[in-house]
This record gives sequence, structure tokens and C-alpha cells, in this order.
Amino acid sequence: MFCPECGTENPDGAKFCGNCRYEMSTSTKDPIHNRIDDVVEIDNGQTGISDSMKYGILAASVFIPFIGLIMGIIYLAQNESEEKKDVGKLWLYGSLGIMLVYFIISSDM
Repeated sequence: MFCPECGTENPDGAKFCGNCRYEMSTSTKDPIHNRIDDVVEIDNGQTGISDSMKYGILAASVFIPFIGLIMGIIYLAQNESEEKKDVGKLWLYGSLGIMLVYFIISSDM
């Protein structure tokens, strides 16, 4: 079976062309709309922050508080979304709290 889009020979019964990913059905749709990559939407402008990143930075701040301090300031300064502001506050206040605990512990010794 030959692909009607690019002419590549494919096995009989193939659903998609192995070369151009054209749908190998008897559909009368426009060939451009039969491609797999038209079905998948990619949103590169994500504003969401994964939980692993959120709590990973917070955990790293336990060992190096300046990580949370710097990341918190960056996320607050970006002024993009409320979610980023909230995460920035979490990192900033968390790292400041950890620094305070370290200062209290070090002053007792």
C-alpha cells in the first residue's frame, strides 16, 4: 500500500504512513487534517507549577536557604499569575523561616 500523501510504500493494513504519518484510511478529508500532529495540542505557555517543583525547591531550601529566597523573589517579581505569586511567597517565607531557625540554633551554641 502506497501513501497517497508522500508515495512511501507501507505494509498492507497500516493505519498511518511510516514516513509522513498520514492517516492511511479512505477518508475524504483534507490530507493536512489527517496528520497525527494536528490532533496533539502543545501548550508551551504553561503557567502551572508542578507539585514536585514546588516542594522540591522548598526541600532544597532546608539545606541551602538562599535557593528559596532567590526563587521566591524571582517568582514574585515576574508578576505573571496568582499561582506563581503564591508559590513565590511559599518559597520566600519558607526560606526566611528556615534561616531564622538556623540563626536561633547557631546562637544557642
